[in-house]
Amino acid sequence: MKKIPAWLAAQETEKDFWDGIIREDHSILRVLADNSEKAPQIRSSLPRSCQTALEVGVGPFGLGIIGFMPEIPHRFAIDPLPPVALGSSPEDDTPLQRFIRIRRQPIRYAVGCGEEIPVKSGSMELVICCNVVDHASDPEAILREIHRVLQPNGLFYFDVHTISLLGLAKWHSHTKHAHKDEILVKAHPHRMYEASVEGQLRKAGFKSQRLYGHTFASNLVGHARASIFLGTK
Repeated sequence: MKKIPAWLAAQETEKDFWDGIIREDHSILRVLADNSEKAPQIRSSLPRSCQTALEVGVGPFGLGIIGFMPEIPHRFAIDPLPPVALGSSPEDDTPLQRFIRIRRQPIRYAVGCGEEIPVKSGSMELVICCNVVDHASDPEAILREIHRVLQPNGLFYFDVHTISLLGLAKWHSHTKHAHKDEILVKAHPHRMYEASVEGQLRKAGFKSQRLYGHTFASNLVGHARASIFLGTK
């Protein structure tokens, strides 16, 4: 796997971030709410009952979105960072930490990178990857690997923050230099443009449908937003 220097620095920043928020109930609740809200949309998009699912870049809470889909019997997760430490024992957990511990227990978690997924080809009916590839070393390699591990007609739920053409120009000319020591820059080796993402999905072999994203105007001068896609193999 190609590890660019910006990604190595991003991982240090990410670890500090997650180690911090596990001690803050309001931050934990925000992450859990964001993840839980996506589960019904994915569930409604599945054409049939799903037996196997993988979340790439699940986050070191260890449950991600897949933690809110308990009806899937075989759930797997991968992230470059190890799971954040909870209490030294279940008895020492806060109520929210206990919730995380219980929810992530059935999920098989592996420390690894989406560019090299340790899963057999064609073994997953569903793959989820949300708010990940702009933090990664090689976004296109992640999409290729996800395509590899999906079964034929498998479903890929994917989102990524994308910025406008004006936002890209501002990022490269100002933001990444003026804010180089802030998490906004340090945790994002890449900034994505929606049309480029759609091209990367096609190049990886996916047929994709955009569920949410930019308008014509916001694509030119708007604020960043999450572009959401459903892909099939």
